[in-house]
Amino acid sequence: MLTNAGIEQSLVEVRQRIDQAAVRSNRDPGTIRLLAVSKTQPVSALEEAYRVGQRRFAENRVQEWLEKAPFLKNDCEWHLVGSLQTNKVKYLDQSIAMIHSLDRFSLLKTLNAKGEQCGIIWTTLIQVNIARDTAKAGLTPEEVPDFLYSIGDYPHVQVQGLMTIGSLNASAAETRGFFRQLRILRDTLQSKKRPGVDLRELSMGMSGDFEMAIEEGATLVRVGRQIFGARQKYN
Repeated sequence: MLTNAGIEQSLVEVRQRIDQAAVRSNRDPGTIRLLAVSKTQPVSALEEAYRVGQRRFAENRVQEWLEKAPFLKNDCEWHLVGSLQTNKVKYLDQSIAMIHSLDRFSLLKTLNAKGEQCGIIWTTLIQVNIARDTAKAGLTPEEVPDFLYSIGDYPHVQVQGLMTIGSLNASAAETRGFFRQLRILRDTLQSKKRPGVDLRELSMGMSGDFEMAIEEGATLVRVGRQIFGARQKYN
């Protein structure tokens, strides 16, 4: 973990890089939101990021969100970006702003049932394995249209876009191509209106490639290491 001064400076630099990438691609920087991915980081690191203006945080695991959220103020926006097990849905509440990893019908059904029980409509993104990486979760691009058509049958789930995780072994050119393919897929699917679906968001890009993702259309970038430094051990 970086020192407090290091976290503050890193956030300044990341925000500057976001703005510059937006300008290069003729986009309004205000349309791009930075998620500080706090996986394995201690609460003190999140508190420092909050102190210097960061309000959007992302966790991979429900358990970490449950443990950390009470220490930060209520104006924080929490995103879940990791694989979500159906047996963890029961712990979620209305303070989750967005679930980025909707990737199967069993999760869709479980989220809808929990939402109906608690009076919550979940905002979600469909995770797409655009790189067809066998090590990554997500629907294939061919599976996405039928999945979207089913959303209308689950009124407590709304889909607001697509998410992808880049392939670890891909070159920069390949990664850019994957981001572009996701944007093209989103644009193609957005032209067809479906109940509960409005594909306004693209969640793509992490510490090593968020600028490239912005140039290809990302509206949400998920940055951890570039803000907080190396991951910490977390029980």
